[in-house]
Order: sequence, then C-alpha cells, then structure tokens
Amino acid sequence: MNNPTAGITAVILASGFSKRMGCNKLLLPVEGKAMIAHVFDAVRQVEFEQTVVVTGFDSIAQLAVGNGFQAVDNDSPEIGQSHSVVLGVQKTSQSAGWMFFNGDMPWLKSDTIGKLLEYADAAHIVVPRYGSRPGQPVYFPAAFKAELLALTGDHGGRTIIRNHPDRVCYVPIDNIRQGVDVDTPEGYEKVKGGVFMIH
Repeated sequence: MNNPTAGITAVILASGFSKRMGCNKLLLPVEGKAMIAHVFDAVRQVEFEQTVVVTGFDSIAQLAVGNGFQAVDNDSPEIGQSHSVVLGVQKTSQSAGWMFFNGDMPWLKSDTIGKLLEYADAAHIVVPRYGSRPGQPVYFPAAFKAELLALTGDHGGRTIIRNHPDRVCYVPIDNIRQGVDVDTPEGYEKVKGGVFMIH
C-alpha cells in the first residue's frame, strides 16, 4: 500500500504496576522528561490512523490526551498485559492492524517504527530483532484480531507469536539501544546514566 500506516492503529500499553520498580516507572524522568513521553514522541512522528493509550493512571491519560492520543481506561490492570491488549483492540476494532508499544522504551525512535511498518501486510506479524533478541513494538494484522481478543494472563501477544512461527517476520534493527526497556531500579539507573545492555 502507498501509505504503510493506512488503517493501522498504534496501541501504547501503559497499565502495568511496575512491581519491581516500586513506583510508576513510566513517569520516572529520563533525559528531562517522563519515560513514556519519549515513546509518545516517537509514535507521534509516525502517521498512524489513530493512537490509543491503554492505562489506569490519570496522569498518563492526561499526558496521552495532551499529545493528541485517545486514552482508554483500564480499570482491571491486575488481569495482566493481555487485558490492555484486548481493550486496545476492542476500542479500534475496525483497524487494518495494530502495532503494540510498551511505555518503558525511552530510546525508541520513529525511524525504527517506520522500518517495521515497511514490512506490515495483511498476513504477517512483524517483530523487531535487536541483536539476537526479539523486542517491541510488534505489529499484528487484522487477521489475528480474534486471537488478540482471546488473550489472557500477562503474556501479551507472545502466545500468538509462538503459535504461528511461519507467520512471523523478524526485522533486524541495527541500533540495538532502541530496544532497551526498563524493568528494575538497576535498569533505570543504567538508562539514566546512558548505559544500555541487551540480554
């Protein structure tokens, strides 16, 4: 298609409890602004059909709306990440596909998003590979809508990826720094210091 983002929705998942961090990690400062604000900046530079942010936090919802995104309330985040995925798909059920983002990737840039979207079609799941490690964001075409809506637990779309190895397109990303996510206080200290590690 001429416009690789035509009909595609960006879904930013921002409902996690950040248990290992002991606070809402998405609001922690990285290079002068909230961690999730970096993800918002990257997504905003790409012309998605629409962007929704699934969250149970008022502060993140307000930040999302301020960026021109639609906030989707997750009032049951304890169910796990799959519930956020389901809510995002339900809210945008007519989309041609969905690209799912985690809010804890402060170094993700629009060039990587754009490269992944070049491979987006109606048949394949698109997964970035940072070095030897698969990561986020991940694209699912509408063909997987029923399976996305049936997800349970805290595994997100990984179950679907495992169930359809022949339908997965892995895209190598040269700048592996962009694949860094933050899960622990130690990881956050590394990010603050400009250090990154891919496991």
